[in-house]
Amino acid sequence: MIEIRNLDKFFGNRQVLFDINLKLEPGLCNLIIGQSGSGKTVLMKSMVGLLSPEHGEILFDGRNFACENKSQSIRKSEDDRKQEKVRTSIRREIGMVFQGGALFDSMSVLDNVIFPLEMFTKDSRREKIKRAQACLERVDLKGAGKLWPSELSGGMRKRVAIARAIAVRPRYLFCDEPNSGLDPRTSELIDGLISEITKEYQITTVVNTHDMNSVLKIGDTVNFIYEGKLWWQGNGKSILDTDNPEIIHFMEASELTKRLLHGHRRERKE
Repeated sequence: MIEIRNLDKFFGNRQVLFDINLKLEPGLCNLIIGQSGSGKTVLMKSMVGLLSPEHGEILFDGRNFACENKSQSIRKSEDDRKQEKVRTSIRREIGMVFQGGALFDSMSVLDNVIFPLEMFTKDSRREKIKRAQACLERVDLKGAGKLWPSELSGGMRKRVAIARAIAVRPRYLFCDEPNSGLDPRTSELIDGLISEITKEYQITTVVNTHDMNSVLKIGDTVNFIYEGKLWWQGNGKSILDTDNPEIIHFMEASELTKRLLHGHRRERKE
């Protein structure tokens, strides 16, 4: 489980996250949604350690991942070293699927999946290859290890990225706009794969998205960020019943979701 407590984030004098409090449960697809500029990407970057919040805690099963303010005291320096060991331990338990896949073009598909194993394990080369091949098979890419990223379709690149993310058997999986640039059919396949892996391995999965199809299909929990604040919480089913004007405005940006929303409301009245 990941728990965020009283999280604030500033860029200079501009505050972009305001007192965020939420719990993200294992075995569930925990979605973070919001308009561009709402703060959802800043929140995810803070959660994976790419940004340091000014205030608050980010707890991975009770272990604080957030950087603490520095001080000049020797005692504090010792605490800093202990905290960094905790952060290093947590990093080894995190898998990340980046928006564009972020594959290394100079590496084969197999070596891309092996890459985190090289960083975080002491397994033999043979064991790493076996693990990487198993992960590729799990995402329906058996036999694709010898291919190069340039030979892959957009959907295949995303599946390789997922295989790489789960190679280290993560307890926590972060997916940043996993359907970006994909056609609706492929997006549906990627959503299904993320959901299956989450439940199969009981991972705490966090998905940063603006895709309402993903929200409706795999949104076990949905956290709507609006102007840097946690504005609404629910799931992919209850979101159609909300009367929150900001969420309704967000959903109506998609013509398909707009029709679904209005159709659902008509059914409720009948």
